[in-house]
Order: sequence, then C-alpha cells, then structure tokens
Amino acid sequence: MTVVQNVAAGLQRTNNTYSLASASADLLEKNLAWAMLINDTGHVEWKHQAPDELPSVYSLTDMAKLSRSYLLDYPVFIWEHEAGIVVIGYPKESLAKYQHILPTDWVSSLPLKLTALFIINIVLVLLLSVLIGSRLIRSIHPLTKGIQALAKGNEAYVEPKGILTELAQSVNGASALLQQRNDSLKNRDEARSNWIAGISHDIRTPLSMVLGYSSELEENGDIPPKQRQQAGIIRQQAELLRSLVRDLNLVSMLEYEMQPLNKKTIHLSVLARQIASDFLNNGLDERFELEVSLDDKEDAQIYGDERLLTRAMSNLIHNCIRHNPDGCRIRLHTSSNKRQQSCSFIVADNGKGVPQHELADLLELPYSSKRKHPRQNGHGLGLPMVARIARAHQGQLILTSDAGAGFQAELVLPSCS
Repeated sequence: MTVVQNVAAGLQRTNNTYSLASASADLLEKNLAWAMLINDTGHVEWKHQAPDELPSVYSLTDMAKLSRSYLLDYPVFIWEHEAGIVVIGYPKESLAKYQHILPTDWVSSLPLKLTALFIINIVLVLLLSVLIGSRLIRSIHPLTKGIQALAKGNEAYVEPKGILTELAQSVNGASALLQQRNDSLKNRDEARSNWIAGISHDIRTPLSMVLGYSSELEENGDIPPKQRQQAGIIRQQAELLRSLVRDLNLVSMLEYEMQPLNKKTIHLSVLARQIASDFLNNGLDERFELEVSLDDKEDAQIYGDERLLTRAMSNLIHNCIRHNPDGCRIRLHTSSNKRQQSCSFIVADNGKGVPQHELADLLELPYSSKRKHPRQNGHGLGLPMVARIARAHQGQLILTSDAGAGFQAELVLPSCS
C-alpha cells in the first residue's frame, strides 16, 4: 500500500500530459511493479511499464474486479487520484492476497478473547512448570541422599533414570571410586597397625630379658659399683624403650580405630583425685608442686574407658614435668558445663610454655607430614595419644599456651550425667 500511495502522490499532470516523479519511478523499479491511471470513463490515460496484454478500456465490471486485488492474475493495488484511479501491479504469483471479512461483534470482543488466551497460556505454563519441577525434585532427592552419603564416606547408589541420568551415573562412579580408595586405605592402615603390633610383640621378649638381667646386675653386690651403675642405666633405657613401644602400639591402634574400648560410667572428680594421689604417693619430685581443684558438683559423670582416660590424664601431668626440668607448679582442675553437656579435665602449669604457632604441631604424630616444626625433645607421642583418646570418646583436647606464659591442656569429654 505504501508504493501505490507514493505513486498516486508523485503522478502530476502538466498540459494534458502526465509525469511521474523520479523517486516514485525508482520505487516501482525496485519492487518490479508497473502502474497505470484509469479515468472516470474507464480509459487508460497513463501507464508505466504496464504489460501489453492489459486492456486500455475498463468497464464497471472490470473496475469491480480490480477492487478484489487481481487483474489477469496480476496482484494489484488501487488508490484514488484526482483524475481517476491509480493502479499498481506486481508480477504474477509474486504476492498472495487474501481478503477477510469479520463480524463487528467478534472484532469488538477480540481484546477480551486475547486476554483470556493469554491467561490460559500462563496457567498452562505454570502447570507445566509444576509438572517439570515435581519430576525434577523427585530426581534430585535420590541424588541429594547419594551426595550426602559420599560426604560421610559411605557407599552410595542412585538409580539412573529421569532427566538426571548422567548425573546419577557420575555419583555412582564417584561412589565406586571412593569405596575402592577407602578399601585400599583400610587395608594399608590394617597392614601398618599389624606391622607395628608384630614389631611390639617381637621386641617384648628380648626387652624383658634385658630388663631382667640388667636388674640382677644392678642389685648384685659382688659387682663393682661402676658396673652396677652402668647396669642401672641399661635398665632405665630399656624401661624407656618398653614405654615407647607400648605408646607406639597404643597410638597406632587409636589412629586406625582398632583399639577396643571398655566403657563404663566414671566420676571425673574421683578419677582426678586418684591420679593426683598416685603421683604424690610415687614420690613426685619436690621441685614440682601439685594442686588439685575439683568442681563443686562432683556428680558430673562421663562414659568411657577408665584405663585409657587414666593414661591420658597421666600423660598430661607427665608432659608438664618433662618440659619443665627446673620445676613448676602444676594445677589439676575439673569442671562441667550442663549447657554443652560436657566435662573438662584441665592440667595447667606456670612453666616456660610453648609458642602459639607451635601448638597445632603438638597434636600431630612426631613424624607426620602435617607437622610444620620438628619435635624438640621426647618421643612426641604423649599429646597425640591424649588427642586420639579424646577423639575415641567423642571429645577433644584443647591446648592453650605461649612462650613464657605456662601451658594448659583441657581434655573435654561428653557428660552422661
């Protein structure tokens, strides 16, 4: 319609001759169209590149046909001109023209119908979203359980179905690989623990013989004093070696969770008094002062292995003695926290302490790759052993210290009271 309007506006009459503006002519060329002007009597007064087969005179019937948009199969458009009617035609079969006649009431109700159609589409989209979302949630739920199982180190299997089949297969593959690695690590840990246990057993017999013979030599009055003194040194070193082997075996069993626990209900204050009495009755060096401060609520109870907990608490006291050769004051304290449902056994001294940046290393095994600083003295199994005993009882060991500010170790255990 834009082309016919432009041509009708660009067609001018001068001295009984019609001329077309160059812009309008270019527009006809661009659209491969032709044009003509039919006057009121039906005669063609002007034409531009019109096909030769077109007639030069048109009756009223012909004009009615023109109004239906076709002339001898040429798609045409007409526009009113002051001298008649301007006709613009296009090549045959270049355009498809259709005429639609609609009732006015249907047209007037069209906005309402479009609104209803839009609402129906929105409802359909929401229903489809809910359907897809429910299927997606059903598919995600097993995946979530599988991933949670993997996070806990457990075996997981997700049935590969639905839209997340590939992801389920990936979870199953990761589970199989993780299980394989866990089995490999478990076998390695068992082999290492068994090796340590075997070495400990093999050493025990010759070590007992060394201890027995050295004790006999030390107590034999027929032997010169110097040799008896040397026999005593041999006995002491053999006892240290026996203690080291025993500690190494215990730490290994705790590390790989192979140490059986004989748990029972224990009063923490009673156990603390017993340990303090053992140290005082076994001749604690006078350079060390041992103080005991128990919680007023002596009904605090823990559920654990008495032998292992006694070993842990004794190790904490021995740690204070070993690292303060010039003497110090050692304080034993018990406390309970009902809000956190825990009990604490605290061993603190006023000795030389440990720099804060080295505290984390004290809980690692002496030759672990996690240690950042080499051990200074001792075999380094005491505090790692206590930490692993605490972990076996679902507790923890908390160290607090700084250089020159003393050392404190808090053994926190779950309360059962």
